[in-house]
Amino acid sequence: MEILTDRDSEIYRTQVLNSPEASIFKHWASPLNRLQREAGELSAMDIWQTSTRCIDELKKAGSNKLDEVTFIYTTLIKDCETIKQGRHTTTRTRAEAESSAQLIMTVTATRSLNYIEPGHEQDPMSENDGILKTIMDEIGDNAFNRYVNLFFAKKRNVYGEKIVIEPHNPLADTDDTDSPALQKEARQKAVLTKVLTNTQGLKKLLNKPGYDDLTQCFETICRDDALLSRFEMIKPNGNSWGINRKMALNIIALFIKLRKLNIPMNQINTTIGGSNNNTYLTHHRPYNDNRTAFGITTEEYDAIVGIIEGV
Repeated sequence: MEILTDRDSEIYRTQVLNSPEASIFKHWASPLNRLQREAGELSAMDIWQTSTRCIDELKKAGSNKLDEVTFIYTTLIKDCETIKQGRHTTTRTRAEAESSAQLIMTVTATRSLNYIEPGHEQDPMSENDGILKTIMDEIGDNAFNRYVNLFFAKKRNVYGEKIVIEPHNPLADTDDTDSPALQKEARQKAVLTKVLTNTQGLKKLLNKPGYDDLTQCFETICRDDALLSRFEMIKPNGNSWGINRKMALNIIALFIKLRKLNIPMNQINTTIGGSNNNTYLTHHRPYNDNRTAFGITTEEYDAIVGIIEGV
């Protein structure tokens, strides 16, 4: 699971606080922050964002929402075992991953049941009620009650007034505003599509294992915020790739060098269309007196070396 950067977390919090679910989010904020401080849990914004993804998956499932719950929970546990932020990765225990997944599912359950308008508490059960019951069955009553009791523990605000949570059904939402993580995924996909489209000739040259490794390197590089932003810069100006072509070619040359592949750069150049690619097919560390060939900084070069060596 890739968690939010501090900046993205602030942006996302502003979005949520201005959304129809602001009141239920505010009520969850205190127990979620306390769990982060005292139990090392994921941040409130990461919990909320992941819960929103769960809701999106339920919406996509259509009439199969109840059946989808078990798949969502299983995937969550796996995702919560590995936490990524930029170039840093943290591996968590199975117990920690399960606790996070149970908390996320509990938050999702309360959000799905927040559709009930005052005076309609005794109405016949809806599909949303079924989602709640299915989540309880999946994560267990003990886990559900442990977290939901934290949510319901506070009845009044600091002024002694009864807390009122505005009803809203997120499963009926038509709001297309994406979270920062989803926006980043779209940016990653856009860059990767352009890189792989323009270098697809390498698939035959490198053979499948080598090309798959190169693709994985590009994917990992695009998960890094700084490297993704660098990739989005159009270098050289007006180039047909619409991204940092210098950077892409620097990475390819570096990959060939570090993997000790006996492939001349002229052959790489010809395979991906020739033109002026040769200038940028350099694997040397960037140096100050020749910036023409490089689309990356020295620090970024070092980070990319680490990524290639780690694949």
